[in-house]
Amino acid sequence: MTVNDVVLPDLSEQIVLDSIRKAQSGLKAKEDAERATALDFYYHRNVDKHIEQWFSDTTMQQCPVFPSKHVPRFARARNMIYKNAPKRMIGDEQADDYNIIAHHLDSKARELNETAWLTGCMGFRSKWGKDRLEYDLIPFFKRYYLEGESEPFAVSYEIGRDHKNNRIFVYWSEERDGVPGKHWKYDQAGRVIQVNEDNINPYGIIPVTFVEYSSSASDVIRAAVQIGIANTEIALATRFAFGQPVATGIEEATHMKLGIDRVLLMPPDSSFSFVSSPANLGQMMEVVKGFANQTAINNHLRIKWDESGNAPSGVALKILEMENLESRISEIPKWKDWEHERYEVDREIIRVHTGKDMGENYAVDFAEVEFPQSPKEEREHLEWMMAKGLMSREDLIKHYNPDITDEDLQKLMARVDESKQAEAEA
Repeated sequence: MTVNDVVLPDLSEQIVLDSIRKAQSGLKAKEDAERATALDFYYHRNVDKHIEQWFSDTTMQQCPVFPSKHVPRFARARNMIYKNAPKRMIGDEQADDYNIIAHHLDSKARELNETAWLTGCMGFRSKWGKDRLEYDLIPFFKRYYLEGESEPFAVSYEIGRDHKNNRIFVYWSEERDGVPGKHWKYDQAGRVIQVNEDNINPYGIIPVTFVEYSSSASDVIRAAVQIGIANTEIALATRFAFGQPVATGIEEATHMKLGIDRVLLMPPDSSFSFVSSPANLGQMMEVVKGFANQTAINNHLRIKWDESGNAPSGVALKILEMENLESRISEIPKWKDWEHERYEVDREIIRVHTGKDMGENYAVDFAEVEFPQSPKEEREHLEWMMAKGLMSREDLIKHYNPDITDEDLQKLMARVDESKQAEAEA
């Protein structure tokens, strides 16, 4: 159980409403703030405010803050489940109809993968759009449980504000023991806003699925803040690298103007000089690299700062990424479970809105992570696949042109056959 979970004694609507009011007012500000900070750095929005708070206003007049953009890169490098699109099957056949109607599912699933790892837990809302399924990530939510149960029977989350700037939330509950599921909106004061005649959930199930990790990647976010602070300090040190002008024995020093085309007339017993900053920019840069390197190591990643020399082979890269690949393998069962849960939600939404049942026996096969090969390595691999009958000529063409249509593929194959026949007759 987390701050996002609420346990109820029964399904009484009044108890649910009372609990909703308490739950929303009882959100832990610290946990929400950390989650919001993680998402700000992931999407690289509103990041300046997380750095500026550590500097005075007068300091910030000298140069802008310098936040880094390593959080999304860390998230993409660390989470390779959806690096390549998985193969989805229904009843042992390619789920083409489902893939078409599930709009941008692969890209949204990858976004969920990365943000769930960063924050520790994310919700994923399936909804019906214009003749297709659409998806939203739900970072802030409340789940509701009955005593003794480990699966939630309801969820609520904020969806925006009304014309009076009141916060608006939505509530979904599932059907239980013949009692219809409920669906309604409510404002920050707990006033219910009707969505249909009886506020019934038309799907009977919660249209939100969840992915949870045992912990969040808070160290990545804290490193982002620390590196942003250090980068800003370096920028300030660079700004003052020429030194701070210092004058003594001059009453009107504030009126002095500097410039290579100006002559300073100094009175007797006065002095003027520049005092340099004691900062060593090289050492400061190494400290920043240290923050990044340690965070990468803690998350089974590596950072290559020196881009000189020959690029490592695919085998060498795989060895270097071994820890990350092992983490990917250990996380596949979690994501297979989520794929099945989400599919059942999608299947019911499609059935309600179209009357079509997409079918049972859903399966997903996550694509293996591929590493770049040299032309020689790739050629030898493809020749071996062809020789062992594991790849056809059509597969070979699709390997180099995955977007080719079946019609164009057949035309190309016909031209190849004609060319071979002409060579044989010559």
